[in-house]
Amino acid sequence: MRLVEISATESGRGDELAAELEQGNILFLPSSPLLPSTGKTAILRDLNRVDTRVHKNIAYKPQQDRVTGLSGAPKNAVKDVGGVLRAYSRDAVSLVQKLIPRYAANWHIDYASFRPQEEQGRDLPWKKRNDLLHVDAFPTRPTRGDLILRVFTNVHQSRTRDWLTSEPFAWIARRYGKDAGLEGYARQARSGGAKFRRTLAGALGRIGLPFRDRTPYDSFMLHLHDYLKHRDDYQASCPKYDFRFPPGSSWMVFTDIVPHAVMAGQYALEQTIIVPRSALAKPEAAPAAILEQLAGVSLTD
Repeated sequence: MRLVEISATESGRGDELAAELEQGNILFLPSSPLLPSTGKTAILRDLNRVDTRVHKNIAYKPQQDRVTGLSGAPKNAVKDVGGVLRAYSRDAVSLVQKLIPRYAANWHIDYASFRPQEEQGRDLPWKKRNDLLHVDAFPTRPTRGDLILRVFTNVHQSRTRDWLTSEPFAWIARRYGKDAGLEGYARQARSGGAKFRRTLAGALGRIGLPFRDRTPYDSFMLHLHDYLKHRDDYQASCPKYDFRFPPGSSWMVFTDIVPHAVMAGQYALEQTIIVPRSALAKPEAAPAAILEQLAGVSLTD
């Protein structure tokens, strides 16, 4: 895998840039147009002086225009941080739409977040550790085979944000899919219970009641997230690539295609976009497509 340096002013390369992302590469903007002003970044850094009881992230939910993760913070701090995250979310989505317009058809704008804590040396349970290589999956927001595109910006004034990555999803699936229990999830997909849930989801959808069933694909990806973190031989001996993203830079990557770990860094902004599998330049590169080819059954219907 590799880092592909791009400019925010580029146009007409949408399919080329999409193919780079879908192959497991990272698009890198060394001078980010998403970097907030000095005053706005100061608002974010000043959160260290506020008794907030922040856990892992401060999240902004665009659909609700709401900030979470700031329990106990003064109302003015919540309002100020919300303003910064709202603007970042808007600008990050606009940038992706400009660079890769094909993704914008029916995409879903997920959460934005701010990472206030130093990553190096954090004392966390192994499932929550960011410094172990993993692919992303959301416990409460199943994608049903669509992809997780994330845009990051390093807003630290002087420190790099240090990432470790490895070979993309196709390599993982071929090497570890069977041992991770893929066949069990394939049996689940073939079961009568799965067919019933699909029928129920369709019926509820037709009368306007959303039903986000977790597909066998979503269940397997959640399991794979933990499996990779817990597998010592994978963490120790898989191919590794180091990237150090400087202050003021942005990068975007499909984090369910690219296994990644954050080794060091503080103060980062992030926007997540769920890209429909049908919008890809190379739909066969989607993790769901790779797993379905190996399993011999649809895992997402």
